[in-house]
Amino acid sequence: MKTTERSRGFLPGAILTLLMCAVALAGPPGADAAGARYSVFAVNDLGMHCYQRSYAGFMVLPPANNVKVQVFRKGGEGARLVTSGIRVTYRIVNNTRSANKTDFWKYAASYGFVGLKPNVGITGNGLSGRMKLDASKRFWIATAIPITPYDDAMKFDPLQVARIEVRSTSTGKVIAVQPKVVVPVSDEMRCDYCHGPRDTTGSILQAHDADNGTTLYADLQAGTRHACSQCHRDNALAAPGMPGVEPLSQAMHGFHAGKTSATTVAPDCYTCHPGAITKCLRGRMAQGGFTCTSAGCHGNMVQVADSQGAPMFREAWLQEPRCGGCHGATYAENPGQLYRNSYLTNGPDGMNGNKIQCESCHGSPHAEWPSTKAIDNRVPMHLQGLATFVKKCSACHAGESGGIHGGGGGD
Repeated sequence: MKTTERSRGFLPGAILTLLMCAVALAGPPGADAAGARYSVFAVNDLGMHCYQRSYAGFMVLPPANNVKVQVFRKGGEGARLVTSGIRVTYRIVNNTRSANKTDFWKYAASYGFVGLKPNVGITGNGLSGRMKLDASKRFWIATAIPITPYDDAMKFDPLQVARIEVRSTSTGKVIAVQPKVVVPVSDEMRCDYCHGPRDTTGSILQAHDADNGTTLYADLQAGTRHACSQCHRDNALAAPGMPGVEPLSQAMHGFHAGKTSATTVAPDCYTCHPGAITKCLRGRMAQGGFTCTSAGCHGNMVQVADSQGAPMFREAWLQEPRCGGCHGATYAENPGQLYRNSYLTNGPDGMNGNKIQCESCHGSPHAEWPSTKAIDNRVPMHLQGLATFVKKCSACHAGESGGIHGGGGGD
């Protein structure tokens, strides 16, 4: 496993070329100018988020999904990253409430989310709202959207979609849209496969108590619930855990290694990571035959757990597989960064200015374009009319395609 990235999120990388845009310093977009045109790049940060089906006994992860957006003003020889003079909003399509689809809000206070209103996520966002400009001032983001895989008709679909609208702050008029951005989420964490369908929670807590000398089951009977991150460090939630206790990823993968073979789920990662129906891994890497356990990716459960102990002491979610480990320096992430936090920096001199995100043109980890699911490919289709990574210069400006990464091409 290649494990040198230092930022939240994880993923094997994309392998293809990025869009050539001459990106000027951010400034007023001139939204009211006649003929002004914009490109909206939108992506989920991870490719699949998940949460558990019930919070009555404990909490692994709350419903929380992220969407990132970059807006460029199209031009002939230059496309400008727009970070002022606009308001960027999102709306989950045909999915306006979540509190009737999960019991998270019923028990939220037990896990420290006191006073959290129904349908509001842990960072204050709902299923629609205004996106914020990230501190880096290079993209807009909505964090911890409390989405479920059930629409308003209660139809299960892990590939929910959001509509992104960009408005001029001076006129209030919509100047650009990205109509369908996948916001992936699933509750297909099938603990019941091994712990049984009857009192699954009780089985889990009693097994934990027997193995670790805890009193989780007795605590629950007394009305006290615990989040896993209360004791186990969980970088996904920025939770420090307790000294001397294994990080959550290490404990989970280490304890369950070898046990998922008792199920019929293939690959066995799908027993816990969604899943047999959801199919988290569905991007270009998957089409190429790569899986989570492939060399250069995450490895098997034993390797994932062991890598977090001595001598590596890898931190899950902060240090993950590297694109450059397989695809070389030309297609590597930025030094010390994960793929999802990296920017194009090796374009021709004077181009791009460390502004355009790798994800903006290649898609989410696990769902890199072209994805096996047509709905994932709607963003590049909207931008360039092709269901693949963004490679047509016309997505941002007129002109023929030139060398992108350091003057090189790609496919």
